[in-house]
Amino acid sequence: MSRPAKRSKKRLKRPIKYVSRRRSRRSCRAKLLKPPCYRITRPRVKQDHPSHPKLPGATHCFTEHTYVGAETSSSTSALPAQDTSSLSMYTYGIVNRGQNPALVQIQISPNAVDYAVDSQEVIAGGQTKALVPQRFLRYTRLVIQSVEPGQPTRLDVYFQAQRMP
Repeated sequence: MSRPAKRSKKRLKRPIKYVSRRRSRRSCRAKLLKPPCYRITRPRVKQDHPSHPKLPGATHCFTEHTYVGAETSSSTSALPAQDTSSLSMYTYGIVNRGQNPALVQIQISPNAVDYAVDSQEVIAGGQTKALVPQRFLRYTRLVIQSVEPGQPTRLDVYFQAQRMP
């Protein structure tokens, strides 16, 4: 454009009209609430994968107590009791590190004083077993003992539990 043309544009004083390019909130909401029919689709979800993946730490809480090197004797000895009232699932994993067999009992209690035997297993030397209580009471503990007197063995005990929301 030439200089005189630019000056002539400047001389024309038209009122400047500002136009908002933003839509009002009401119109946006109306479109969100009532989309056109061709835009309505079902969410695409594969059968193996949920639409919102659940993260391991965010959906449940994992707890573990380890008792490594617990020695058995001819008399019974109890490991510390676990408060299992708020746990969804829990298991005792027992590894017999010695050569002699060991008798292992799961005991349950309503008050951490009076215990009843829930289940018991004999774990041979070098063997690993997972024990789960069959009944529920608030407290659970493990009691260990040598099967044959005078033949102690060493056990590694793992209490693992998870709480689901």
